[in-house]
Amino acid sequence: MLAPKACVELFHLMFLRQFNTQIDADLYAIKGGCNLRFFFNSVRYSEDLDIDICTIQKETLTNKVNKILSSPSLLKLLQGYGISQIATTAPTQTQTTQRWKIQLYIETAEMPYHTKIEFSRRNEKIFAELANVNMKICQAYQLAPLRFAHYNLSDALEQKILALAHRTLTQARDIFDIYHLLHIATPPKLKITNDILLKAQESLLSISFDDYKSQVVNFLESEQQPSFDNEAYWKEVSDVVFNYLNGLSL
Repeated sequence: MLAPKACVELFHLMFLRQFNTQIDADLYAIKGGCNLRFFFNSVRYSEDLDIDICTIQKETLTNKVNKILSSPSLLKLLQGYGISQIATTAPTQTQTTQRWKIQLYIETAEMPYHTKIEFSRRNEKIFAELANVNMKICQAYQLAPLRFAHYNLSDALEQKILALAHRTLTQARDIFDIYHLLHIATPPKLKITNDILLKAQESLLSISFDDYKSQVVNFLESEQQPSFDNEAYWKEVSDVVFNYLNGLSL
């Protein structure tokens, strides 16, 4: 049986596999934690699935997503992994944001696992790239290769900086994710205003080690948690990200 966070991740992948067959790859892009996890080798599980979408009308997307979530074939696939039932609600359905809340009922668990699928429609055109999901992840669930549209490293990094600056409630995961992206390749020289950079740095300084433990360490692969549950490591992460943001100042 899969661990709770792995069950959520499997559900995200199974949903995307069906979604990808119905939506042109030029019209959507996976972003956020799933983007980092699936395409940039992050050890952090993502709680939710976030997708940018364009062109597709609200009603059309609603029908497609509801059809996938209620599909007997999706449930049958998940049942093979011990997920016995899916319950969904769609509390937010606007022209800008469409959000589904999901409850996954697991055969061995007393309480359901929660996740969300959120679509944002803020751009007329999406510049994404097609890529294979990390082979290690597919192998963990015995899945054939999966290929989806997602944001590249530069876009992912910029989105994380903006999230760090603008979230009402600052999240340690944004800092951890920026640090991770900085170590994949030579960091790109992004053009972000000083005002946003200052807000991002202020948000970074407000996050404690306890915040990091609860928001990040608890969402890492279990075998990785001891290596990252270290205050000195968190200080290194914070310092590196702070200095990177400072170096972007115009």
